[in-house]
Amino acid sequence: MSRLKLGLALAVCLVLVPAFALALTYTTPNTGDGVVESATPVLGGTEWETDEFMDIDGGTNFYLTWDSTHIYGAITGTLADQQEGDYDWFIALDFDQTPGSGATSDGYSHVTFEGDFLPEYILYFTGDGGWYETGHWDTGLGAWNWLGWTDSCSYGGWDGNNTSEVCIRPPDSLVIDSVAVCSWISTEDNSTIVASFPSANPIGAKFQPMKYFWVARDRGQGIQPDTLPVEPTPPAASVDNERDFAYTCTVLADITPGNCGSTTQMTFYYTDDGSDPDSLSSFVVGTYDTCTVGADTTDTFYAIIPAPDDSTVRWIAKGVAKNALVDWSDEIQEFVQGGTAWVGNAGSSPTTCTVWAEIFVGDGGQTTFIDFPYTTDGSDPRITPADTADGVFDAQLGNNDKFYADLTAPAPGDTVNWYAFGVDMHSNYAETDTFYTFVQGDTADILNLICAPDSNFVMGEVEPPGIGAGMDFFWTTDGSDPKTSGTVNKASGYHVEDTDTTGKFAAYLTASVGQTIRWYVHAWGSDNAYSDSPVQQCIADTTSGPTLCNLTCVPESLIVRASISPRGFGSEITFYAALGADPKTATYVAELPGGYVRDENTPAGDCSVPVGVFQAVLPGSLAVGDSVFWYAHGWYQSHNKYNGLFGDSDTQACEVTTSSAGITPRAETTIARITNVPNPFGGSTQILFDLSRKSRVAITAYDIRGRSVARVFEGTLSQGPNAVTWDGLSDAGQELPSGIYFFRFEAGKFAATRKAMLVR
Repeated sequence: MSRLKLGLALAVCLVLVPAFALALTYTTPNTGDGVVESATPVLGGTEWETDEFMDIDGGTNFYLTWDSTHIYGAITGTLADQQEGDYDWFIALDFDQTPGSGATSDGYSHVTFEGDFLPEYILYFTGDGGWYETGHWDTGLGAWNWLGWTDSCSYGGWDGNNTSEVCIRPPDSLVIDSVAVCSWISTEDNSTIVASFPSANPIGAKFQPMKYFWVARDRGQGIQPDTLPVEPTPPAASVDNERDFAYTCTVLADITPGNCGSTTQMTFYYTDDGSDPDSLSSFVVGTYDTCTVGADTTDTFYAIIPAPDDSTVRWIAKGVAKNALVDWSDEIQEFVQGGTAWVGNAGSSPTTCTVWAEIFVGDGGQTTFIDFPYTTDGSDPRITPADTADGVFDAQLGNNDKFYADLTAPAPGDTVNWYAFGVDMHSNYAETDTFYTFVQGDTADILNLICAPDSNFVMGEVEPPGIGAGMDFFWTTDGSDPKTSGTVNKASGYHVEDTDTTGKFAAYLTASVGQTIRWYVHAWGSDNAYSDSPVQQCIADTTSGPTLCNLTCVPESLIVRASISPRGFGSEITFYAALGADPKTATYVAELPGGYVRDENTPAGDCSVPVGVFQAVLPGSLAVGDSVFWYAHGWYQSHNKYNGLFGDSDTQACEVTTSSAGITPRAETTIARITNVPNPFGGSTQILFDLSRKSRVAITAYDIRGRSVARVFEGTLSQGPNAVTWDGLSDAGQELPSGIYFFRFEAGKFAATRKAMLVR
C-alpha cells in the first residue's frame, strides 16, 4: 500500500517499506521541558500536561514538548483520526532561524513559507500503521531530501482514535534548544488546509502561506512550552464591514483573523427604541455564514434581530477572532426596520385546476416563493386542514413575481377553496386577504378565429365577456406546431370590444411575406374559465414588425443608436454587442437596454416615417482599436396595440477610438411622493406624484386579481409635481365595483405600484 504523493521534486529516491513491517514504538518524554509528566506514557496514551497545550483549530488541539534529543507533538480531537486516511498531519521546524535560509514551500505544492522562518525539516504523518516520512532541506541543491516510510518513535493511532502522536529525532547537527515550529492538517488529497498551528496561519484551499511560528531561542530545558512567543506577532482582532438589511432585520459583520467559523464568534447587541446599544443591551448570537481566505482569513456572521416594523434599530457587534482576541464595532450601526410582503393578483382556472398569485417585492423567483393551501369540501382552507401545492415561478411582472400551481386532488364538480401565502425577496411573509373559490370543470368557449394575411392581423372571441376576460396568441413561422415548438412566439391580445355574448381580442404577429403562420389562442372568460383553440394557419401576404433604421455608431463616445417606427409609448430597443464576433451567434454577448432619446417627425437617413430614437453606451473597458459588432432588437410592449411585433436589425460594425465613454449617462426617470386623494374615494380621486425629469408616463389600474381594468393615463408630463384624475370607470366606461385597486406607474425603467380603495 503506497501513500506517497506523486509529483514531488525529490532529491533522492524514496525507500519504500511495507506498513506492516513498521515498529510502533514511542520514546517517553522526560523532564525536557522542565515539567514532570503526571503519568508514564504508554503506546497511544501519553498524558499531556496543560502547559504543553499550545493551540486549538478546527476542533483539534495541538501539543508540543521536547527533551535533549527529541521533539514530541500530538493532536487530539476531530481531525486526529489519521487511520482512515481522511487527513494528513505536517510539522515544520526551522532550527537555524536564519532569515532566507530554508525552504519556501513544503514540496507538496500545498503550503508556502514566508517571513523570517524557513524550515529545514518537515515531518509528514498519515497515521496509517504509524507511517510517516521526513524531509530535510538540502541548501546546496535547493530541494527537499525526502526519506520515506521511516520508522521512528511515533504512534499513529487506530481506526476511530482521537489522538495522534509523533516523536521527532532531528539530525545530529541540529540543536533543539533553538527551534521555530509550525504545524498544519490537510485533507488526504492535500487540496485544503483544515487546521493550522499557530492558528494565526490561514486555512483553506491551496496555496496557503505559513508565516507564524512558535519560537524558542537558546531556551534549553526547564521551561513551559505554552510560554513560547508566536512570531511575528499575530494581527489583532478586527470587527468591520458591518451591514444590515432593513426588510429582513438581518445584520452582518466580519471578524479577522478568522478560521471559517471553527472557533470564531460574533454577538450582535441592539436596541429598537433609538437608544445607543452597549454590552448590557439585548443581543442575538451570530450564525456563521461564509469566510474569505486570503493573507488573513475573514469570517462573516449574521443574525436576525427581532424588531417590530418601523422601529429604529441601533446595533453593534462583538467578535471573537481566531487568535481569541476580542473586538467591537467602531461605530454604532442604524436602520429602520420596514417593508412588508404583499400577495395578491390571485386567480384560478377551473378547466385546468390551476391557481396563481403574485408576490411583492420579487426577484425573478431567485428567493421568492408562493404556496397554495386548498380544500375540496367547501371548507375555509385558512381554518381547516388543507392540502398545499408548491407554486412554480411563472414570470416577473414589474416588481412582482408570479407563481402558479396545478392542483391534483380536485375532481370535476368539486368546490375548491384556496388562498396563497408567500415570501418576498426580503424574506417577509404575507398571504392573500381572503380565500378564493371555483367549481372544478368549467370551460371557456373560443369563437370566430380569423387571420388577415395582408396585415398579419389575428383575432378571436371568448365567452363570457367582461372584466377579467383575455386572450394570448401563440405562433410560429417555421412550420412547427406552436403547441409543441421550442421557438414559439407569444403575444397578449389587446381588447377590441365586447359583444352581448363575447369579448373580442386581437394582435399583430411578426412574419415575412410567404411565411406560414401557425397559431392558436389561449383564452379565458370573465369567470376565469380557460381553454385553448385548435391550431390555425394562414400565409403572410406582408412583412410585419417594426422598422429599425438610422443604425449609428459614434466610436469616439462609445454610443450606439437606432430609430424605431412605429414610435410611441410601448416601443423599445435593446442593443446586443460582442467583441470581434457577430452577437447573433457569439458566446459572450453584452445586453444594453436602450435609453429613449427623442422623437423625430422628419428623420434624415434611411428612415422615411416618424421614429423614436434610442441609444446605449458600450462598456467603457473597451480599448482603442477594438472591433465591436452589434445589432438592435426592437419591439412593442404588451399593452400597446402593436402587440406581438418585434424585429432585429442587421449586424453592424464599429471600431472603438476611445477607451472610455465620453458622455454623461442620461439620468433615469424616478417618481416620488406617489399618493391619491381622497383615499378611500367614491366618485373620483386625484393621483399626485413628482417626476424627476420630463418623461412619458403610463398609469394603469388593476383589480385585486391583477386584471387591468382602466388605462388611467398615457402621455408626456413635465418635471415636478403632477396630478392625474381617475373617475373609477373601466376602459369601457363602466362603473367599477367597490374594492381594492392598484395603480401601476411606468416611466422609462421606473415602475411602482400603489394601493387605493374604491367605495361606492
